[in-house]
Amino acid sequence: MKLHLASALSRIFSHILLLRYALFSGKVLSVRAICTRDGKDVYLVRHSYTPGWHLPGGGIDNGMSSEEALLAELREEGHLMPLDRPVLRQIYLKSDRLSREHVVFYTVSVAQETDFTGTLEIVESRFFGLDSLPADLDPAAHRRITEWATGGFSARDW
Repeated sequence: MKLHLASALSRIFSHILLLRYALFSGKVLSVRAICTRDGKDVYLVRHSYTPGWHLPGGGIDNGMSSEEALLAELREEGHLMPLDRPVLRQIYLKSDRLSREHVVFYTVSVAQETDFTGTLEIVESRFFGLDSLPADLDPAAHRRITEWATGGFSARDW
């Protein structure tokens, strides 16, 4: 029961934030990354407030660089530590949600310091092989993983 209540509250909070951004902000900046282990397994997260598996990431707070925001999100969403500096690949326009969000996108090799057991926001997370990606993978995450696997990040829209 606690998880359902927390999930409902997370959804409500997410919608309130979206409404706030729509009414009072010119743009929303976020960061996401393909995080790989051993150059092949991809780290994905499942949120409490939206269906499917997604690439880790989140909003960029005022006063933070996109790289600082990414590193903070990787710690929060999986206890992930970069093995090298993240590589900026593309800046996408997320054409849903009022077309105001720009996603700064990276790739990075990571190690997981300790097992991640989840939070109110992230209910599940793990590494997946490219041949065993989940059926309910977010379409945008699927596009980014395909671009990574083929070596080109040329799309404009998230």
